[in-house]
Amino acid sequence: MSKFFEALENAEREREARGLGVVPDEAPPAPATETTTTTVVAAPAPAPQRPRPLSPGYGAPIRSEPLAPRVADRTVDTQVVPTGELDEHLVSILQPTSIAAEQYRAARLYIETLRRERGISVIAVSSARPGDGKTVTALNLAGTLAQGTDSRVALIEIDMRRPTVAQNLGISNARGLSTYLLGESIDVDSLLERRPGLGFTVLLAGPPVTMPYELLKSPRLRDLFATLRTRFDHVIVDTPPMLPFPDVGILRDLVDGFLIVVRAQRTPREPVQEALAALGPNLTLGVIFNDFIDEARLAATAGYYGSSRARSR
Repeated sequence: MSKFFEALENAEREREARGLGVVPDEAPPAPATETTTTTVVAAPAPAPQRPRPLSPGYGAPIRSEPLAPRVADRTVDTQVVPTGELDEHLVSILQPTSIAAEQYRAARLYIETLRRERGISVIAVSSARPGDGKTVTALNLAGTLAQGTDSRVALIEIDMRRPTVAQNLGISNARGLSTYLLGESIDVDSLLERRPGLGFTVLLAGPPVTMPYELLKSPRLRDLFATLRTRFDHVIVDTPPMLPFPDVGILRDLVDGFLIVVRAQRTPREPVQEALAALGPNLTLGVIFNDFIDEARLAATAGYYGSSRARSR
């Protein structure tokens, strides 16, 4: 984790040198450029279950291990929904051979190792503040995990304050988690959706609600997570930002750990440190450094991948 904070400090110095200072909370996120990549910084796991250190983008190949045989009660009943265009930043789906997509595959290696060695299958993706790219990161992680052989992957959107997954996938957000938590007669199977060609199942947040914190305290949410654990090998949870909302605290006992998304050149160090301190080492699985321009790696791989640089976010 120390290497990550060194990189964050370097980014802050570069920003100050250009006279940009700290971007205020209300500033809209700048669009990602064509040279950005996503880097995963693995957090140290609590002893004695520490996974092998992994270097993003490198390391041993993924070991292929057979999954448990599927039985009738683990069949995932989903509905295929009409779709529009996918957001261009979903590179793991739209540009799977790009450099940016390879960075998400490095994250996939780390997540698959966590599942194999520590039984971690439900991972929340969050950020300290809005605008750091947590939702696009969660979607790209789900997309690259779904490319694994016989992997059952679901993405659940918990952010009922400002849901954006439906917009990124080009589908309707008319029904979802808020619908399920508000209606006792609604079965979750009727809300699980599959976009053609996506590879993973989606449970959208549904229409925004005025008091999501109270809704997330419903016992139905705990029952929902228990059901998803039995049906899927990987569950990626897109959460609200950690600061200043208390919603994420409810998830501490429902997920196995958190990946925190930090946006290079934008996210100040202090809120990141505050978010990590709130989670503690046992729940912090790692940090995803988003919009990071690694010119050295891009130059080293330009000849192999060609001259085009895929966009990431």
